[in-house]
Amino acid sequence: LYNLSSLQQLDLNDNDLTGTISTKIGQLSLLTFFQVDHNPISGTIPSQMGELEQLRIAFLSSTDLTGVMPDEVCANRNTTNPPGNLGVLVSDCAGNIPKVDCSCCSSCA
Repeated sequence: LYNLSSLQQLDLNDNDLTGTISTKIGQLSLLTFFQVDHNPISGTIPSQMGELEQLRIAFLSSTDLTGVMPDEVCANRNTTNPPGNLGVLVSDCAGNIPKVDCSCCSSCA
């Protein structure tokens, strides 16, 4: 998967996937759409997702991911100078005890 250097969209929504998001995700440099919601994947969101400068949409909700959204990912949501490309970032950051602490998410599930 991580050798697909020209991959632009990866939709793995609702596939009963387990495991973690690999740190190799940063190798998918042309990725613009990443959807892994509604899967029991676990672990933390790797900071290497911040290397995906072309990423515009990321759905990471309804998973077992935990921790803090990496600053590197939030930098791509930056609306100041330089602006980031990541317009939609959704994770499990809602509720009294959110699974993911995300100050930059566009929406919390």
